[in-house]
Amino acid sequence: MIEPKKSPTFERILSGYLTFQLKKHFHRIWVDDDRQRKGQGLMLVNHSSWWDGLMVFYLNRHVVKGDSYAMMSRKGMEEYAFFRKIGAFSVDRDSSREVVASLRYAEKRLRENKTVWIFPQGDEEHWEKRPLTFFNGPGYLMEKVPEVPVVIVTFYYTFRHHQRPELFIRLKDAPPMHGERKERTDHFRMLMESQLETMKSEVVEEGLTTFTPWIGGFSSSSEKLQFLKGKDRMN
Repeated sequence: MIEPKKSPTFERILSGYLTFQLKKHFHRIWVDDDRQRKGQGLMLVNHSSWWDGLMVFYLNRHVVKGDSYAMMSRKGMEEYAFFRKIGAFSVDRDSSREVVASLRYAEKRLRENKTVWIFPQGDEEHWEKRPLTFFNGPGYLMEKVPEVPVVIVTFYYTFRHHQRPELFIRLKDAPPMHGERKERTDHFRMLMESQLETMKSEVVEEGLTTFTPWIGGFSSSSEKLQFLKGKDRMN
């Protein structure tokens, strides 16, 4: 297992770089932080985009603000070694021994009141795929540390009225669930699916009252053209 080697200096540099990149690539990013208890916990995140890993880092740094660690595939960490500097630790699903080691590492961090982020789907899947693929890691961790709060974090990327896409993020407490590992896993999967579908409906119906604008992007070509169109009318 590849363990993290956090670098506060690198985290600051990456945060500044990402601020620029997010403003460049997104029209707006919205957040609905519906957690009752702020602080450490197990964060379960859906995985449908290349942006997800970077968004976890940025969201944790600026919204959750926890001492966080994130489980990431060994292949991904070998390709993007810098993730190690921001708290990523590896998991190799082809090795049962490494899976156990990674889950024990996550358990240890949770017992130390750290924040642990997991993509239970393992790999990227299209947003619309149902049911979501869901591995048993969250169920295992809840057997070991049942007192730790679980938060469902959902990312919904979409185009609306602008040239660039928008991202909607929701953080919501998962109600407690007792039962066998598979029952817990299915419980979390259904919560995530339901949360994603609710977000989709809200965005489609323009019901964004629970979301707060978080990051506004730089002016796009479409906005500049609208401005010129308005000037033309005034002339």
